[in-house]
Amino acid sequence: MKNKLVKLPIIVVVILMAVIYLVRMFTNGPWYDELYTYYYFISRGPAYAAIHWPVPNNHVGYSVLSAYLDYLGNPYIGLRGVSFLAAVANLILLYRFCARFLDRFLSAAVTLMYCSAYLIHSLAVQGRGYTLVITYLLIAMTCALNIGMGEGRKRDYVLFGLSLMLGLYTIPSSLYWVLPICLTGGLFLLFAGKKSELFKLFMSGVVAAIGTFFLYLLIWLAIGANLLSKDQSSAFFGMNQAKVVLKAPIDSALTGINYMTATPYIQSIDRVQCITGLPQYFKELFDNYYDRLGSVVLVIAVLVLVLNLVIAISKRNDKDEEFYGALFVSVFMIFVPVMLVVQSVHPYKRVLSFLAVPLTLGLGIICRELTDRIKDKKKESAASICIMAAATLFWVLAMTNPYYRAPMADRENELKAAFDTINVSDIDTIYYTDDYQKYVLKFYYDVTPTEYYTLEEANYVVIGPEQRDETYDSPVWPVFYPYSEGLINDVSKKMVVIGGTDNYTIYASNTD
Repeated sequence: MKNKLVKLPIIVVVILMAVIYLVRMFTNGPWYDELYTYYYFISRGPAYAAIHWPVPNNHVGYSVLSAYLDYLGNPYIGLRGVSFLAAVANLILLYRFCARFLDRFLSAAVTLMYCSAYLIHSLAVQGRGYTLVITYLLIAMTCALNIGMGEGRKRDYVLFGLSLMLGLYTIPSSLYWVLPICLTGGLFLLFAGKKSELFKLFMSGVVAAIGTFFLYLLIWLAIGANLLSKDQSSAFFGMNQAKVVLKAPIDSALTGINYMTATPYIQSIDRVQCITGLPQYFKELFDNYYDRLGSVVLVIAVLVLVLNLVIAISKRNDKDEEFYGALFVSVFMIFVPVMLVVQSVHPYKRVLSFLAVPLTLGLGIICRELTDRIKDKKKESAASICIMAAATLFWVLAMTNPYYRAPMADRENELKAAFDTINVSDIDTIYYTDDYQKYVLKFYYDVTPTEYYTLEEANYVVIGPEQRDETYDSPVWPVFYPYSEGLINDVSKKMVVIGGTDNYTIYASNTD
């Protein structure tokens, strides 16, 4: 009974967040990137998802796992089920890690601050791989701690390597946490003088790198063979892709590698601009963590780094869990900005969502140092309870903030509303005026009508505001057809309105 009461704070947190995530998962419609992922990868099965990479933002490892859940028959579970499970698991993993050296109240406070971050909250139910890679990070940091504390078993080395490999397979930009966690584990073992464990951890990383290479090799071969079979100047033009791989595996792999490296997900910028813009970049990142508190959180993050660095240095001879935690925070808070400068990039904010782990953990470690200075055990416990109460209040304010419940989709939701006004199963052929329409039809209705690229061949068309606005500038991505007076006239003459909303009108061929 006492043990259950000890764990009561985190049990309540996990149950409440699981309910919130579950409701959000089914009630907040998916946005473009999610729908694209579902249409091109998840809905086509795990084998297809594992070897196709037409654009840089395909989270391959996530799509493969989600494709299995999609067999359950519910598109929301197929698209977002993996993220939901990972989000709930992350709360448990983070709490259990903190409980190694923080009391239950501080551990719960860290977990509450972590799940209060908007970016964490938003990505928790999105059909993307960002929440899943945080799961891999938490597993890797726990395994490294087990090994450093002399509690490591064979499974810890295996799980550590698998976490790195699967993290990189899910999102290549996981490199931003893979290298720091390897450095953290290596430094911890180096300070502890455990050379044998250090070598084994290093070999786990090497095996993970080799495994990652072979996982991506499958993609490179598939990409390369596809490109070579479609290249009229190639000796393999028109050949079956499997035969291309068998006849020219090296050419296929090199072609795939060149294609992937030529279309990077994160674009480089001028190095001086990168360095001078880092404060503003991190301020905007932290704005995405805690609404309109970016500047405050940036200052707190600097203090977290400095104080945890001091704690790590002061406890370097202890080689205990708190030293590892402070070392972890220090390495991540230093190494990630250094990596950005070396690469000269400012990645999308969601790429660095994992930094919520060292940020909140660092706050927890500082709170422990402060409460440890209270000699009276009852007062120390009361201080921890007060900190958890403050974190709980912050969590309540976050969860009740309308910003946290705002729709992730806009155009996508309105297109669904337009399609709801007709019987979509009647759509046999369609002329798409934007990419969103095909993704909405597939996800919500499991309808994939034949697509025609000329209006004359199609029986259906959806006209949106862009096609009516002559000032609209058509973007490169996603695909939109811009204003066309000819298109509007042709549609009006040859088709009749059968449904729609204020902004979107659905037309069908006039059979009269």
